[in-house]
Amino acid sequence: MKKQLIYHAHVETGQENITTVRISTKDINETCYLNRVSRDSLTLACDASTLNKLIPNKVCVAPNSPILLKASFALSQNIEASCRVVFTRRLSKDKFLLELKFVGISEQDMSNLDVFIEKALDSRKTKTSNQKPAEIIAATKNIDLINSKNDKNFRKVA
Repeated sequence: MKKQLIYHAHVETGQENITTVRISTKDINETCYLNRVSRDSLTLACDASTLNKLIPNKVCVAPNSPILLKASFALSQNIEASCRVVFTRRLSKDKFLLELKFVGISEQDMSNLDVFIEKALDSRKTKTSNQKPAEIIAATKNIDLINSKNDKNFRKVA
């Protein structure tokens, strides 16, 4: 049975497999790196020169003058989408985040994106579920030791 994914649940793409994203406008083709992705948006990392080429002569992104870009990237399959710039955030002197919202994406690309997100969420769930029992057992043993040491020292007040 297919899961109902939340649109704003972001999935990190991971440092071990850096995904490049080709961003294009009418005149410009630039490369950024995929930071995280969700069903309705993607977050890209880029440097200052790339950001200035993609968003020239803009101090900030305004809703009344949207900046439209075309993004193409490969997760499990190639995905192409038309996007609108939502915001930019400066992380350091030469590192920026660029949040893009999907404006136009084909049904096939959306289903490929859903498959990637589901696999990422399932792998994260299995990693955490495999680690929890050992942590719970260790924490329970520590609590029992603390309780046995402190039973004699504490009295019930009320």
